[in-house]
Amino acid sequence: MDRHPERLRISGAALDSLGLNFQRLAGVDYRELDPQTIGAAVDKTPAAMVKRQLSPGEIACFLSHIKVWRAIAESSEDMAWVFEDDVSFCANARTAMLEIESGKRDWDLVRLYSHKALSLERIEPMECGYSIGLSRKIPMSTIGYAISRPAADFLSRAMVPFSLPVDSALKQWWDHGLCTKVVAPSLCEPRKDTATASTLDASRANNKPKSLVDRFVLNLRYQFEQRRMRHGHAARFPDRNRFDW
Repeated sequence: MDRHPERLRISGAALDSLGLNFQRLAGVDYRELDPQTIGAAVDKTPAAMVKRQLSPGEIACFLSHIKVWRAIAESSEDMAWVFEDDVSFCANARTAMLEIESGKRDWDLVRLYSHKALSLERIEPMECGYSIGLSRKIPMSTIGYAISRPAADFLSRAMVPFSLPVDSALKQWWDHGLCTKVVAPSLCEPRKDTATASTLDASRANNKPKSLVDRFVLNLRYQFEQRRMRHGHAARFPDRNRFDW
């Protein structure tokens, strides 16, 4: 965001160190959201189960990614890398990214970070030491991912209005039908320093139920519903790209 120049400076230096040219798009600032924008963006009667109302920060974050998807859709590039401004990169990130770019075009999205190890299917070792595969349980966080131009165009239109945080919405492959691959181990991760780390977690925490019991029950119901949907739609799990590119 424009009011966090120090985050751009650090993430920009990280991208420069990889020898990557990048275009910066300013994130949507929740402080500047008006009721009309929120009303047009947020689904008031969601079909999917939600744990709580979206916080202003989560709404702004989702709108920021939609802004990026639209820019990618309007570009001439076949695919793009998307990184949030609190990203840090792991070893051999550039080599892995180049290998993904030149590899099979059988995906719509590639997630580059997972906060915990996932059970992957159809694992393909990469020459750079990483692996790439499919996961029926897509990781949280949109700190870094690759996306094809057709997928970006689709998401920019299909995801509005929304009722979930952007990372939660992208987890639900049974809704969007996009083939999402995951790189393991993580190619990038959120920075851990408090000065330049994301403020979204605090925004989420402020919007949670105050009672620990209520939080536990809501989370239990939500996780049960996620498992039910994954298992119920297992026969149509997207194991190859929905859109050619």
